[in-house]
Amino acid sequence: MTATIARHSIERSNLRERPVVSDKATASVARGALDGLIVLEVGMVMQVPLAGQVLGDFGADVIKIERPQGDITRGLDFEATRVGGMSAYYAAMGRNKRTLALDLKNPAAFEILLTLVDRADVLMHNFRPGVMERLGLGYKDLSTRNPRLIYAAGFGFGETGPLADRPGQDMLAQAFSGLARGGLQEHQPPQLTNSPIVDYGAAMSLVQGILAAVIERQTSGRGQLVSTSLFDVSLAMQLCEIASESIYGVKTDWTRQAMLVRTADGWVAVVMLFRDNPLGLLCQALDLPDISTRPELATREKQIENLTAIQEYCAPALMTLNTSEVLDRLASVDLLCSPVNEIPEAISHPQASQNGIMWQVEVPGRGVVSLAGLPVRLSRTPPAVRIHPAPIGAATEEVLTSFGFSEQAIQEARSRKAFG
Repeated sequence: MTATIARHSIERSNLRERPVVSDKATASVARGALDGLIVLEVGMVMQVPLAGQVLGDFGADVIKIERPQGDITRGLDFEATRVGGMSAYYAAMGRNKRTLALDLKNPAAFEILLTLVDRADVLMHNFRPGVMERLGLGYKDLSTRNPRLIYAAGFGFGETGPLADRPGQDMLAQAFSGLARGGLQEHQPPQLTNSPIVDYGAAMSLVQGILAAVIERQTSGRGQLVSTSLFDVSLAMQLCEIASESIYGVKTDWTRQAMLVRTADGWVAVVMLFRDNPLGLLCQALDLPDISTRPELATREKQIENLTAIQEYCAPALMTLNTSEVLDRLASVDLLCSPVNEIPEAISHPQASQNGIMWQVEVPGRGVVSLAGLPVRLSRTPPAVRIHPAPIGAATEEVLTSFGFSEQAIQEARSRKAFG
């Protein structure tokens, strides 16, 4: 690797000096809790990009380093491909990042990344074990160069072990970990969730590990390796179910504790937990004869075993009432209940507005849209949208300039195809 670009960039004696982020990205937004934390996001799909967005929401300076053709999720959905725009998938995890396009197999690009590493607090990736090492970007390589660096890695099945080299993906983790069979009987087919919950959990777990390492570094002055895997997270998400299997040898089925009942104009969820006689309360709410006096329905356990029969008994009464009427009646007897909403109903509810969970984000080709924000509020340093999702490499020159690269160095890197 040549040192030409590094000579034109920054003085080695000033490596810990913070890059200057463009005023236009942050001028109207209050300082975030992680202001000043420099994060290099070298990953794609969800686990690391979502973790990067969370850190960015909290105010970190997140630099997304993409291959010149971009994160594969930019064109993931068919709608984005048809209109030539940014996918909804990418837009959902693309805010609060400065995007830098680098071909890491190019010596000039590699040297640029090393210069960024020298001043970074965190680098995170979600490539298979060995990929970053073969590029010369493994933990040992970079921690030797920058001992304060927190190196975060998200794997599919783990860094070592018999499955370490297998590709990881949310639905594969659901299948392998038992999530897809959770609570189901032998005659029932497995089910995958409609939401990539393992990826969500893995991203949040990685953030937890990173923040713990940041706090520990205040004492030790050193960074460390932080890692997690989709497999580990999918097991940890079943901690109660695993405890039931380990302690009692019994499979837990939480869905048996609830009913989804049809009303005249929709559906209502009724949870039969935390009440001694939920069936008696249900009969009272619907003005039905109380069948909880029958021996086969006399306890909550027996009621849960006979939910199908209970639903059939209540169905005619429920179908004469609209959803709001059913909810009012169930609430009057203190039964746990909720309407079964579609997403548009949920995000337009006044409670969503009150919580501030929906953020206004500008998406290329779509204008300003409402997207799910961070579900955590801080009173003095609130998370916020500071940078909107951007095209591939949109901040390349801005990032390099903020890290001290001269115009001459940037042009030289461009001539050497560092940016693709």
